[in-house]
Amino acid sequence: MTYAEKNGSRFDQIFIDEPLRKFLYENEITLDNYLSHQEELKKLFPDENSYQTFLHAYLSSSGIISYRQFLKDPQKIDLFLHPRYIQQRPHIHDFYEIKYLLKGSGTVHIASELIFLKESDLCLISPYVPHSSEIYSDDTVMINLVLPEEHLHALLPHVMSYPNIFQQYFSSDQSLSSERRFLYCSTKQDPDICRLIQTLLDYYSDKKGRTVPGNLLTETFFEQIFLYILSLQPSEQEKQRDHIVGDQTLETMTSYIREHLQDVSLADVAAFLHFSAPYTSKLIRKKTGYTFQMLLLILRMEKAAELLKRTDWPVDQIAAEVGLSGKTNFYRQFKNLYGMSPAIFRAEEQDGIRHN
Repeated sequence: MTYAEKNGSRFDQIFIDEPLRKFLYENEITLDNYLSHQEELKKLFPDENSYQTFLHAYLSSSGIISYRQFLKDPQKIDLFLHPRYIQQRPHIHDFYEIKYLLKGSGTVHIASELIFLKESDLCLISPYVPHSSEIYSDDTVMINLVLPEEHLHALLPHVMSYPNIFQQYFSSDQSLSSERRFLYCSTKQDPDICRLIQTLLDYYSDKKGRTVPGNLLTETFFEQIFLYILSLQPSEQEKQRDHIVGDQTLETMTSYIREHLQDVSLADVAAFLHFSAPYTSKLIRKKTGYTFQMLLLILRMEKAAELLKRTDWPVDQIAAEVGLSGKTNFYRQFKNLYGMSPAIFRAEEQDGIRHN
């Protein structure tokens, strides 16, 4: 079966597999010429109903956009700003599209998935994948990069020369699996990447990027962006360490924090685990979703709740016991977490204990 459908007949919900994509690409099928290829097209579908469903969705879309509409010799890539306040219709094209949020935030719909992009995020979209994107703020700047598949190796010779996330993504068969429809990357607001993107934008804005020297410079900048992103990725050693550092380490760490609630610091936890402070901070965020300070506050409030429930200690003593100075601060933090004051919490919990 060369055609797959999911959740209805809208074009943004249709997946196009290899034989059909190849046919559309090789014959440069558009809304203007599809009739002349209709008999050949039909053969790529298991039945008339499948073909009609595809055709209806295809005709209601904007058709296939070709990189030839953007690139003029000797260009191998192109760049333009995404328009604001326009709700795009789902569309497809025969090139990889790279979306980069230089400023602000936006959304990208890829098939049935919705991706939120924040500042400095990057998303690669594969050829022949239905998608649309929107930005709705005067301050938002989304950059679109056109990357034809046939120019991949010429534009990214170093990136494609060794195993990495981009080499794997670009080299894999772009099948129906969701893993191959797009690749999301956070550039972590890296200033070098931002500078290179801004330089590309400047070159294309004043048309320097469309001269021969300008083209060569932009191609150099383009690969540098990918190499910088790869330099931000964890090494294989770090991945292996992350794999080894599992739930048992998290349990050991939280036990240590509970035992030293009054004055524990991130540096103390890192030294106890024999890790660096930055790695420990990243580990806590990865395993719990919290910063160290937030995790510490949660554990302190858990201990405070236990003491309120099991003892008749005054609030000042409980606050000091869990390492929070100041009665006002303790009340505020406790109410933020439990939705009630310590006094009400104690009354309700102790009343519940008496009734049990």
